[in-house]
Amino acid sequence: MIHFYTPPLYNFMKEEIKAPAKLKHNAEDFIVEEIGEKWNCKISEDPKFNSNPDLEKLDLENPRDFLCCEMEKKNIDHFQAIKDVASKLNKGVDAIGYAGTKDKKAWTCQRISIFKPDIDKIKNFKHPNIILKNFKWSKRKIKMGYLEANHFTITLRDIDKKDAMKITNQIKKKNWFPNYFGAQRFGSMRGNNVKIGELIIKRKFESAVMAILTDTNENERPDIKYAREKLKKTNDFNAASKYFPNYLKLEKQILFYLSRNKDDFLGAIKKAERKNMLMFLHSVQSKMFNEILERALDEGMDFTKEGQQSCLLMGYKTRFFNGHLGDIEKQVLSEHNLELSDFDIREIPYLRIKGSFRKAITEVKSIETSIDNDEEFENSKKITLSFTLPSGVYATTFLENHFTI
Repeated sequence: MIHFYTPPLYNFMKEEIKAPAKLKHNAEDFIVEEIGEKWNCKISEDPKFNSNPDLEKLDLENPRDFLCCEMEKKNIDHFQAIKDVASKLNKGVDAIGYAGTKDKKAWTCQRISIFKPDIDKIKNFKHPNIILKNFKWSKRKIKMGYLEANHFTITLRDIDKKDAMKITNQIKKKNWFPNYFGAQRFGSMRGNNVKIGELIIKRKFESAVMAILTDTNENERPDIKYAREKLKKTNDFNAASKYFPNYLKLEKQILFYLSRNKDDFLGAIKKAERKNMLMFLHSVQSKMFNEILERALDEGMDFTKEGQQSCLLMGYKTRFFNGHLGDIEKQVLSEHNLELSDFDIREIPYLRIKGSFRKAITEVKSIETSIDNDEEFENSKKITLSFTLPSGVYATTFLENHFTI
C-alpha cells in the first residue's frame, strides 16, 4: 500500500475514521467520465478495443475544420494515447485538442478534437487500448478550460467489513471536503519538490541544481541511486552526462549543459524544460496553501461563507486577506523564510510567479456507495464509490480523507 500524507479533516467531520484500502488494483477499478458544457462522456457497455471506429452517423458531405469525438482508453498514459492517435492519423500532437488529462492505470472517456483529419485514416484507426467514437464536426478546437467536471466510479479493495460500513456511512453524509493538494504535487518518489522550489526562489541556484541531480532515497531504482550518489562524490558533470540513465530527461538535460558550461547553474535552470522548473515553484505554493488551509480549518474557519471561499497561492503580486486568515497567511510565509518579492525571479522571467487563489473546499456531487464481497481478496470487502468532482480536483484528494491508499 502507498501511504499519503493527509492533513486533518475539515471540522464538519467530527470523527475521523480512516481505513486501509487498495486503489487501482485493476484499470477497471478507476473509471473517469468527462463532463463538458456540451458533452457527457460514457465508457462503453461492451467496449471493442482494437476495432475500427463507427462513422455511420457522421455527415461526411459537410466537414468542418475540427472533428470531435470521444476517446475511450484503458491502461495507457494520457500523453502516450494522444501521441498514438496523432501518429496513426498522420498528424502532429498539436492537431489533437483535449480539455483535461486522464490517469494511466484507469478506464477513461473524454472528448478530443482532431484538426482537418483524413477520414480514411479515421476509418482505419485501430488501437489495443483506445476507442474513438461518437463523432461530430465542430468549428473549434477543444482546449484546456472547456472541462467542467469528471464523474468517477472507483472500486476500493481489500477492506475490513466493519471499516467498510463505517466509511460508507460517513461518505454518504459528506457534501464538501478540503481542497488540499495531494502528495503527487510534492514529488511522489523523492518528495523534494518543495525543497528544490524554495532553493530556486531564494536564488540558491547551485544548491537547487545539485538537489535535482543528487537527492535520492530508498524508493528509487538502484541504477538511479547509484548515479546520483556517484555524482555527489565526484562532482564530474561530464562523466555523469554519460552514465546517468537516459530516461532521467531533466537530469540529462542539465548535465549536458553543465558538461559544457561548468558552474553555470543559473544557465542550466534556464535551459531546462520549463514545465519541470515551474513544477518545483508550484509545489512551494501548494505546500503553503495546504498549511494555510489546515490551520484555518483547525481554528474553525467556515469557507462556505460568501466572500471567504478561497486561500492564497502565493506570488509577488499577492494581497493578503483581511482578518485572521491574513494573519495565518503571513505566518506561513514567514515560516518558510520567504517574502512575496522573492517570487519575482527576474533572473528567469518564466519563473516569475504572480500568485492566485484556489478554492478552499470542494463540493462533491451525486455520491453513491455500495459494499460487496471482494472477488480479488479473500475474506475482504470492496467499496464502489460513484461521485462527481469539478474540473481540476483529483479524486485521490477526496479518497485520502477516508482511506489510507
